Amino acid sequence: MNGPVKFSGCGIAGVFHLTAPRPAGIPPGSAAVQRMTQALAHRGPHGEGLWEGDGVILGHRRLAVTGLGAAGAQPMTRDHLTIAYNGEAYNAPALRAELAAHYPFTSHTDTEVVLRAWQHWGPAALDKLRGMYAFAVFDARTRQLTLVRDRIGIKPLYYHRGNGFVVFASEIEALLASGHVPREPDLDTLTRQLLCSTTLSVDPSRTPVDRVFALPPATVMTLTPGKNPETRTYWSLPHQHRSTAALRRGGNRADELSLLLEESVQEMLMGDVRVAAFLSGGLDSSAITSLAAQHGPMPGITTTYAAPSSPEADDDLRYSLLLADHLGDRLRHYVIAQPTTVALEDLDAICDLSAVGDDPRHLAIWRNYRAVHDLGLRVVLNGQGADEIMGGYVGRPSAIRHLVDVNRPTYDTARTLAASRQVPGLSGDALALRDRAHREVLDLHASLPGDPVERAHRLLVGTQLARVVQFEDFLGMRASVEARFPFLDERVIEWAFAQPFATHIDAPSRRGKVHLAAAMRRRLPPALLGRPKSVFPHPDTTALTKTLSVIARRHADELRNDPLVAHLFTLPTDLSTTTLPMLWALLSLWRWHHKLQAVVLAPAT
Repeated sequence: MNGPVKFSGCGIAGVFHLTAPRPAGIPPGSAAVQRMTQALAHRGPHGEGLWEGDGVILGHRRLAVTGLGAAGAQPMTRDHLTIAYNGEAYNAPALRAELAAHYPFTSHTDTEVVLRAWQHWGPAALDKLRGMYAFAVFDARTRQLTLVRDRIGIKPLYYHRGNGFVVFASEIEALLASGHVPREPDLDTLTRQLLCSTTLSVDPSRTPVDRVFALPPATVMTLTPGKNPETRTYWSLPHQHRSTAALRRGGNRADELSLLLEESVQEMLMGDVRVAAFLSGGLDSSAITSLAAQHGPMPGITTTYAAPSSPEADDDLRYSLLLADHLGDRLRHYVIAQPTTVALEDLDAICDLSAVGDDPRHLAIWRNYRAVHDLGLRVVLNGQGADEIMGGYVGRPSAIRHLVDVNRPTYDTARTLAASRQVPGLSGDALALRDRAHREVLDLHASLPGDPVERAHRLLVGTQLARVVQFEDFLGMRASVEARFPFLDERVIEWAFAQPFATHIDAPSRRGKVHLAAAMRRRLPPALLGRPKSVFPHPDTTALTKTLSVIARRHADELRNDPLVAHLFTLPTDLSTTTLPMLWALLSLWRWHHKLQAVVLAPAT
């Protein structure tokens, strides 16, 4: 599968001075940006670059997917534009062909395509660009720096505005490495995350670190000397439904969705590197794996917490083996047994400062990416997103209770949406914010267009899905592995929300993803098509609770003496009797605070 050389799954960092000359005091310089790029080494272990212009410094780390050549080095300059780019432009070949008549191309990277597209169309290039990306582009003529994030927010970008400057990076930990960002928690945001879970954040720009913000998905931020930053949103979910007569490709919905997914998967296989797929045996991962296997032997990775020789003890393993048998030689199936225990080092490895780790499954997800890395692979297809865009959660009891009952679709069924997710053991100070946080989620839910079922899933896209891709990218990059999401191709998303949303759902049986199942009917065994919806499995909860209890007892004094933990939780006398949800939240918050306070060893210059 040959294609353009791609440097993706990278990390970017930089500083832009809003005043000229540089602001008073000790402003961030090249050493600060270099520290930030070094802190992103896991995102791009195969190369780094630094570029300095008029009031701007850009840094970059590269994960080489097909090679590492000087022609594709970043930051990349062409004429008056310089870019630091993280991500994938899946339609780069088509854009290159369109732009070749106007500009010479000296590399085979999609980075150069994005840069030339920006030169040719300006911000309108974003309407043409398909993929996942976060980038910074500097125009030497206007002295403007523009920060951009992809439509769904798969690739992250965080920033801090200081006294006359803005620093930005792919991870908050890298921002802190600059030495110019205060290491203080944002108590309000932390409390809301614990009350409503990190999957129900109503403000996508807020982070739990004080004065550190996330550039929201589908957002462009323009930085100009002497002016305040300006932001605009360049994409949103479609609001108008189409009739069956308006199907873009003709025929029925199943055929159209099948074609869109085929194109999405094929584009995400581009390059010379082997691309794997996660295979859980569910409809989503099975669909992606089956479509990818059309193009050659496909590595499919299934992890299990039972003995690999005992599929009867693990539904995911049993169903994945069914697909492996169905695909035959087109699938190279890897079954990897995972441990159920956890060490303090594991908690630190998965700790992302952009959100408190409120779900033990993040540990299992990180280990999945480690399994990909250990197999010598760098890219994996991931089935996330189908549930949020096609009604996949309506069959889950929690979704019916906390979102909307598809058989009784009224606004009232969402009233427990936020409060039902709170972590046990919160202090009185934390609970004082409960009603307001709850109301903000419900107000956002009520403000969205569509009937109650559609409105609930629009909420999921804006909150839960944004959080899911955030931790998938972070955990994958911790293992130097890039995740690609075929269901999150914007054409697939726009198609899903352009259909009357009720058509995605079989209400009497409370089953979602009706169109997806129909699209895969000729490709998957009937047993996979009819498998009930299940969530990504927890490891053995008994073993996990036991090992977490040991960690909590061993570090009880540190937990009790941590001022942030003491402010947000009421700790029991005996930590060994604490439930798994509270144990996980306590330990995650403690390690989050520890990472926030970690000392920068080298002084900023």
